[in-house]
Amino acid sequence: MTLAASGRVNGRAGQQPRMETSSPDGATTRFGFLGAVTLWQGAQEIQLSTKRSRTVMARLLLSPGRLVSVEALVDGLYGEYPTKSARNQVQRGIWELRKQGVLILERDGSYRLEASAEAIDAWRFKNLTEAAGTTVRPGEKVRLLRDALRIWRGPALAGLDSDVFRMAAEEWEERRLTAVQDRIGADLALGRHDELIPELRRLTGEHPLRERFSWQLMVACYQAGRAGEAIAAYTALRAELADQLGIDPSPELRRLYEQILRQEPVLDAEEPAPRQLPPRPVRIIGREPELERIQTAFDRGGRAVAITGAPGSGKSTLALEVAHRWAESFPDGQLYSAEPEGALPSMLRALCGGDVPARQDECSGRLRTLLATRRVLIVLENVTSAAQVRAVLPAGRNCALIATSRSSLASLREAVQVTLDELAVADAWALLAGGVGAHRLEAEPEATRRVIEMCDGLPLALDIAAARLAAKPHWSMSTLAARLEDRDRLLSELRHDDLDIRSALDGGYRALAPEGRALLRKLGYFAAREISAWEASQLEAVTPAEAEARIEALIDARLLTVSGVGAGGTFTYRCPAMVLAHARERALAEDPVAELDAAVGRVLAGVGGGSRI
Repeated sequence: MTLAASGRVNGRAGQQPRMETSSPDGATTRFGFLGAVTLWQGAQEIQLSTKRSRTVMARLLLSPGRLVSVEALVDGLYGEYPTKSARNQVQRGIWELRKQGVLILERDGSYRLEASAEAIDAWRFKNLTEAAGTTVRPGEKVRLLRDALRIWRGPALAGLDSDVFRMAAEEWEERRLTAVQDRIGADLALGRHDELIPELRRLTGEHPLRERFSWQLMVACYQAGRAGEAIAAYTALRAELADQLGIDPSPELRRLYEQILRQEPVLDAEEPAPRQLPPRPVRIIGREPELERIQTAFDRGGRAVAITGAPGSGKSTLALEVAHRWAESFPDGQLYSAEPEGALPSMLRALCGGDVPARQDECSGRLRTLLATRRVLIVLENVTSAAQVRAVLPAGRNCALIATSRSSLASLREAVQVTLDELAVADAWALLAGGVGAHRLEAEPEATRRVIEMCDGLPLALDIAAARLAAKPHWSMSTLAARLEDRDRLLSELRHDDLDIRSALDGGYRALAPEGRALLRKLGYFAAREISAWEASQLEAVTPAEAEARIEALIDARLLTVSGVGAGGTFTYRCPAMVLAHARERALAEDPVAELDAAVGRVLAGVGGGSRI
């Protein structure tokens, strides 16, 4: 067994990965950063003579297949204190790499390493560990994980010390240790208890706060007939946790300890970590800048993301895409809840089972205790306040949280704030084309633009429109556009199977205060896409100041947007077509028509009498 396969990483050269890409002259090019940053051409290791070229290559390797800005390369080279010649140094580094045959594409001042993931040792390691995660055969799992761990030649990104590399090295080291734990778990399932004990003693010494190694040591000792040593391992862990963190071992370890004391049978396999994420989105279009911003924040150590936007803007799609990209970085579980009010007790039960405290502050405290030594990702959807997020927000950087909300979460200072707007026309066109085929759009470009406009550029509405067209090949694009332009049919047309724009709008409407709902209903009945604070005040029979307060609430809920600024700094506001149609439905269902007519009459009388201000 190699030291890498058993969990120890040092500077000794290990087996090189067999990963290849082709340079222009046909030579095979391979890259590595699981150890010192290394370049191979064929069988020959190429010496990169300057730290500048090694640093630039390392930063490009961390983002395979993606453009990396000059600013990010400067950050990798100099950290917070770049020199005046920083950009020139980056360009020199690019030139030195190209001189060695490394293919680097330049576009709009950014650079991309032209290499397949299979040509990079870290992604070969990642692919092997993912393959190991899909097999149920312990022997096959052990083989795959041993192959993966042999790829390591030393500490990741050795010799590079800027913040971006330090954090990336920590992430990859975490992946390595997880692979070691998984390999040992598979070896336990094969009954290799005695031979694992020396390795596990070393690993618990090197990583005394990693409870999973202690769990495995206790199982190995107990199954080898050495119950006293298993109890001693638990006692040592309990003392270490109390001394370093002031906490007790996890419920899983306490249960194992009690089983050993009672001399009960124990399982070699650990209890599975919670994996609650819904399926990954089939496609995501037009959100590349947001994905890049979130990933950059994560690479810099950010561990909380707040995604806000109008109903149907694709908040859940973006959150789940990010969550699935990050999932492997959080091997101790992924927790998901679309009901923030009940999320806290639900997450506690998923992590440890049993009863949960009645008080929320006690629940929050217990959750943070459970997460203190674990790496868990939390996704919390449909949040209505920052307090709901803070209740489940982990402390420290070992866990992460993604929250979605219709309303602003700007007070959540710990989080990267991402606001989703309507899709650009080109992206909306691409989304529709992906569902029904580009030929149907190109045959009727004007009708396609009308459909995009009536869908307000919202991904959910466009997805439904595409599904409707796909299900009805005899419809033309003009047929759908005409149906959507009938305001009394708009919402009913945007429903297909379990996709329904009305239900998304219902959620936003119910979250409003009564005053906001009342104004929104009258706006829907008035049916003007553009409105002023004065018109809102006449609809509600309140002062302009009171109307502005209610308008701001609708803006916060992403149901109105500011469309312009007039003389004297007065604003005009825009209400999307679908929001207006939904508001009209609610008005006709909840308000007497006489009151609605009177509200509209006040606006028209004011305009006709010249009293509009």
